[in-house]
Amino acid sequence: MKAGRRRVADADYGEAVTRSARPSRLLRWFSALTIAVAGLALAGCDQTGSRAHVSGTGAAVAGQPTATATAQPAADGVQQVVIDATDEFHFRPDTVLAHPGKLRITLTNPSVFPADLTIPTLGVHSDTVFAGKSAVIEVTIPAAGDYSFVCTFHAHDGMTGTLVVS
Repeated sequence: MKAGRRRVADADYGEAVTRSARPSRLLRWFSALTIAVAGLALAGCDQTGSRAHVSGTGAAVAGQPTATATAQPAADGVQQVVIDATDEFHFRPDTVLAHPGKLRITLTNPSVFPADLTIPTLGVHSDTVFAGKSAVIEVTIPAAGDYSFVCTFHAHDGMTGTLVVS
């Protein structure tokens, strides 16, 4: 018998069959292909664990807003702004400029994914807004400062924003 071969009993027929102890060429090729595909898949993963701020539209730049809107006074004197939830898990705009006092936020959801809007430091949380629907959130902003807002469903995807009050 050649070196590198061993005898294996065939369970069905009770006869000995000689098989190579080394992997076949097809098995080696398949293994190399699997490793290459896994390497390509891992190349797209974020190995550092850091995330750039990606909320809004356009190319994201770490720590910079991608869309800004200023709250405008409504007929009743209350500041108001419309924020859209997008299919890319962003708020548009993701930075809202306002003044202390009452603010009415209309969260619209043209996206197919449910969304909400929470301002944790102010204890504000909207209802869940499903595709094609909207919700109105009224909040009283006590003082100037920066207030973060998030979608509790998609914050880990970067669906965040800032309410800049001056």
